[in-house]
Amino acid sequence: MNFKLFSKMDQLENQLNNVSYVQQDIISNVNGQTGHIENVLNGIKEEQSWISRINMDVNTYEIEDGQAEATFEWQVKELQSDSEVVFHYAYGDREDFTTIPAEEGQQGLFQVKVPVEVDVGPQWEVVRNPSSHNEMSKKEMEEKMEEEHRQNTIEYYVTVSYGDMVKSGEIHTENLEHLGTNNYGILQTDVHMYDRKFDVTLMNHNVNASSFVVEEAYLFKYEDERLLGKEKIKIDEQYDPSDEMMRFFHLNQVDQYEDMRLVIKVVYSNGGTFEKEVY
Repeated sequence: MNFKLFSKMDQLENQLNNVSYVQQDIISNVNGQTGHIENVLNGIKEEQSWISRINMDVNTYEIEDGQAEATFEWQVKELQSDSEVVFHYAYGDREDFTTIPAEEGQQGLFQVKVPVEVDVGPQWEVVRNPSSHNEMSKKEMEEKMEEEHRQNTIEYYVTVSYGDMVKSGEIHTENLEHLGTNNYGILQTDVHMYDRKFDVTLMNHNVNASSFVVEEAYLFKYEDERLLGKEKIKIDEQYDPSDEMMRFFHLNQVDQYEDMRLVIKVVYSNGGTFEKEVY
C-alpha cells in the first residue's frame, strides 16, 4: 500500500510539474507576442511620423572635468525646401530651452552638437529599509534623490517651420547620470534598519575591466550636524577577491540613535574619493 501511495504521489508531482512547465511556456509565448506587437506598433508609429527617432551619442572616453559633447541625429520626412529645423534643449528643472539651428546632411538627416554637463564619478544607488519612526527621514531622502535625478537630465525636442506652419515634436528626456561612470562604475548601498541596530552593505559594480575599484569604505555617523565617529566598512572575503567586476563591503549590527544621519565615503584605487548621505 505504501508503494502504491508513493507511486501515485510521484505521478501527481510529475503532472503538476508538467502543468507548471506548460504555464511557463504559455506565459513566455504571450510575453514574446506582446513584445513583438509593441515593436510593430512602434514601427508603424515611427513610419507615420514626420520625424524619426532622435538618437543621442556621447563619447564617454572624452569626458574631461565634467564637460562633454553630445551628438543628436534625426531625420525629417517630407521636408520643404525653405524649412527651418531647430533643436531645443534644457537641463534639469530649468523651464527655459536653449535653441540651436540644426545642420542638414543628406536625405533630410539633421545633426546638432550640444555641450552637456556630466558628474564624473560613480552612479550611486541607495536602498533603505527604515523603521516606522524614521518614515519622515525616508520621505525627505527620497525627495532629495528625486531632485538629484532631475538635475542630471536633459529635455529636448525639434521644431520644423516653413511659411506660417510650425511642427513641434515630442519632448524627450534623457538621464545623464550614467555618462560619468565609465571609470568609477556603479555603487549600491543597502541600509537595513531593525529595532535598535542596522546593517550596511556596499556593492561596487564596474562597467568595464579598466574601471577603478573601491579600495576602502567608511561610515560616518552624525547626530544632526555633529560628527559622532566613523567605522570602516570591511570587504567581504567570502566573495572571490580576484573578481575585478564586483566587490562587496559589509558593516553589521551598528547601534541606532535619535536624529541619526549616515554618510559613506569611498576611496578608489586611483585615490579618488566620493561621499554619499545614505540615511
